[in-house]
Amino acid sequence: MMKKFALLLGLAIIAISPANATDLASALSTGKVCEMPNGYIQATPGNEAEMAGLVAEVNNKRASVYAEIAAKEGLNPAAVGVESARQERAANPGKFCR
Repeated sequence: MMKKFALLLGLAIIAISPANATDLASALSTGKVCEMPNGYIQATPGNEAEMAGLVAEVNNKRASVYAEIAAKEGLNPAAVGVESARQERAANPGKFCR
């Protein structure tokens, strides 16, 4: 089940549109947003206004995907988000909020 779960979480990341994926990658690399342990992103201090739209859009899409995965796997959406964050942190530790 974990392999299937990992595959589904990989698909969750792909679910973000390519334009937003580029914006998200740029925002992460410049430190304007960071990944949180719950599977969502957050604007860093001083960037809240500039990043509000991107944060809302990405987090809404992630919430939808987490809910879909949770329904298929019989899990809580919050647990799916936490597992997504755990896997992302293992792969890309520098993107997380400190």
